[in-house]
Amino acid sequence: MPIWLGSIISFVYGTVVGSFLNVCIFRIPAEQSIVQPPSHCPKCDKKLKSLDLVPLFSFLFLGRKCRYCGTPISWRYFTVELITGLLFLATYLRYGFAIDFYVYVLFISAMLVAFFVDVDQMIIPDQVVIFGLILGLGKDVAHIIAGDAKLLSIPTASGSSLPMLPSIAGMVMCAGIFYLIAYIGYFLFKPKDLVDEEEYGGALGGGDINLAAAIGAVLGAQLAVISFFLAVVLGAVIGVVILILKARSEKKGIPWRTEIPFGPYMVTGAIVVMLLYPQLTRLWDVWSRLIILG
Repeated sequence: MPIWLGSIISFVYGTVVGSFLNVCIFRIPAEQSIVQPPSHCPKCDKKLKSLDLVPLFSFLFLGRKCRYCGTPISWRYFTVELITGLLFLATYLRYGFAIDFYVYVLFISAMLVAFFVDVDQMIIPDQVVIFGLILGLGKDVAHIIAGDAKLLSIPTASGSSLPMLPSIAGMVMCAGIFYLIAYIGYFLFKPKDLVDEEEYGGALGGGDINLAAAIGAVLGAQLAVISFFLAVVLGAVIGVVILILKARSEKKGIPWRTEIPFGPYMVTGAIVVMLLYPQLTRLWDVWSRLIILG
């Protein structure tokens, strides 16, 4: 298949999936079915027709308003469709239509749901985590069937080694790392005031631990840990900027303790590693040389 045709197919398919993700982002936190009722305007409850649901184009042609009641439509819908299409395209250009492409585009879809739900509600849906764990196991099984699987050798107390699927090792290791961080962080940042202590939920949420397990299952332990490092860097830089801007707008000082969703940074780190891992190693080498020479 010509690369231009594959690019078009992956992008269009991604925008269609993005349209469905908008439904998931809205309905999953509300514990509503993502299948029934069919797509409708949340304001006038009018069932949307096919012409109202064409990804990207319907939003623009309708002037970002409901055709029936004129209620403005959030740019979020267009943005999710566009981002999903571009990420599907990037995944195709990186992997082609191979096993990893199909696994990763499905995982990216789940990650985008986690990203926006965590931004809105500060929760990581269990459905996303379970889907990620299944994808990780499915990826390993698919590679075993294809004959190119790379099993890990886990040393045992008897001196022998135990073969293990990368997804299981990644899931256990990444969940364990985040659980340890959450355990230490809980006591490290625990408030002394009894009133604040009652509302204190810990330095790291349980959803982040579950998301780490899903990322480890799909990417494997090594790539997942790299993605977590990127997440920490992004979270530190962007988080500080957000706190400063918020403090300036409210004309208050910067609070020493505040709640910031970490899931979006984990998602971003995972997707960056998924698409740019070989290039990331080269950038790290260049950065290391600059540090040494500087």
